[in-house]
Amino acid sequence: MTHVVLLTGGTSGIGREAALRLADRGCTVLFTGRDREAGAEVRSAVRDAHPDGDGEFYRADFADFEEVRRLAREVRADYDRLDALVNNAGTSQSERRTAEGVEFTFAVNHLAPFLLTNLLSSRLRESAPARVVTTSSALHEDGSLADLEAVVRGDEFDGLDAYADSKLANVLFTRELAARLDGTGVTANCVHPGWIPNTDLVRNATGFSKLFTSAAALVASVAPVGPFESVEGAAEALVYLVTSDEVADVSGAYFDRKERSAAASAADDADLRRRLWERSAELVGLPESVPEGDPLDD
Repeated sequence: MTHVVLLTGGTSGIGREAALRLADRGCTVLFTGRDREAGAEVRSAVRDAHPDGDGEFYRADFADFEEVRRLAREVRADYDRLDALVNNAGTSQSERRTAEGVEFTFAVNHLAPFLLTNLLSSRLRESAPARVVTTSSALHEDGSLADLEAVVRGDEFDGLDAYADSKLANVLFTRELAARLDGTGVTANCVHPGWIPNTDLVRNATGFSKLFTSAAALVASVAPVGPFESVEGAAEALVYLVTSDEVADVSGAYFDRKERSAAASAADDADLRRRLWERSAELVGLPESVPEGDPLDD
């Protein structure tokens, strides 16, 4: 049976490489991006990687929640099963807020995948065993959601801090999702793919953060060793969590590439996980009970 995988952020970087590797393993790869031309190029490459397989590009801007809803509807209409959802799309932007008034990076990196996962949760349960894999970052350890409303609004904005906050939200979301999906046959895990050179994070960092990330990117471009990783190695970590039998029954875990690792202590805060879930549901207009319900049928 061919596995159907939806991979967000699949037109560049580790997402593009992961799409090709999943196709090479015989998966039907559905992937998203904002650029139609880039999407067409990757779609051709995906089909070349596995001529007997299938794949499709869906254009979606994750800063627009209506586009996320449209994406979920189109995927459900086009495919009657979904074996894995890989929440890989991410950004670090200098823009302060979306049209909905939410800090931009938090909206794209956390709220959009939160919404998409919940909208597709029933299809994942119907296809069980199924998996949800979310790309986080070791920078989540520097994040703080203690003042959740300040994060949502983007108070005292710094690009790298906002990114760290959104990546902590990814980990908390994964832990809470795993608990809510317990017993359904759907697992949820998140992964730090390694430090990748030539990202856009440096652009919005300030002060010491800018100096550190610039130096880290330079080192990583010379030798992807230790905490640094190549695009290929990072993509392989995503593919591992999607396909490997070794993690088939693992849920609620944080991985550093292919190794299960300890997340920040905030990930163990059940009250914070619950508050983030409830506030996220409010912000994207979902009922708190999701994923037990089916919001697309409401």
